[in-house]
Amino acid sequence: MDSLSVEALPYTLLLLLAQFTFGVAASVLYVQLRGTFELPFIRTCAWLTVFGAVCLVLTALAIDVRPAVDGYRLDGDYIGPIRAISLALLLFTIVHFYLIRREDEAFLANATGATMTGLGVVLILLCASLVRLPTWSIAGSLLMLITGGLTLGVTMVAMVWGHWYLVKPALAEGPLVELTLIAFWVLVAELAIIVVNAVIPVGTPFESDALLAVDLLSNPAFWLRVGIGLLFPIALAFMAFKSSQERAMMSATGLLYIAVGAVLAGEALGRGLLFVTGAPV
Repeated sequence: MDSLSVEALPYTLLLLLAQFTFGVAASVLYVQLRGTFELPFIRTCAWLTVFGAVCLVLTALAIDVRPAVDGYRLDGDYIGPIRAISLALLLFTIVHFYLIRREDEAFLANATGATMTGLGVVLILLCASLVRLPTWSIAGSLLMLITGGLTLGVTMVAMVWGHWYLVKPALAEGPLVELTLIAFWVLVAELAIIVVNAVIPVGTPFESDALLAVDLLSNPAFWLRVGIGLLFPIALAFMAFKSSQERAMMSATGLLYIAVGAVLAGEALGRGLLFVTGAPV
């Protein structure tokens, strides 16, 4: 017997990649519009959106359409639209990466970045609709996926930006202070949403053969998800914020490295728990 649902792994990966691509795209658009970040940094982060979109498309095209996985009901009608939006998102990430390399195409680069982010929002909405049936409401799944995606994106982009101080120590500390503070508050918002989703009963209970298909309060994986995936990164983001204020950029970057790993582990565990408990945590 497996701890989490093996049947649900492709769908877990699909959700994670959708979150990652959306979150990085939104974060790249933000730093692009702010105008205080160096262009080579934005180009590096744009690569991350292309990478996420490629993996997303490959997963969406390879996934089997099923009415349920290990007892968890899915709305398979959304797989087709998810594939279409994923392909469109990939196209716009490539176009955006091309335009961001041309300093004379700032308006088009911003417009493409905004379109890319908009497609990411649509993708997240479709993914929430795909997994909504057993949950208490599509709102719970949607808010979970949005905040989780933003958490992944902001912490990743902040970590990458921290490296710029290692080669250019004279850079102003303001941009990193700003990103770490955003990461902190996004994590706090996600924690609040997870608490609400954990308290509200599942809409349609179901039976799963997984070992961790037990009540959340007595589920060790849930407490790992909250502790390692949310509370720990919140503390790390706050420490990175204070470190960047004091221009301890190497320390801030190291803290963000750990935060990215913890957030990714927490999101993966949370999506796995969704398919065995029905709670969007």
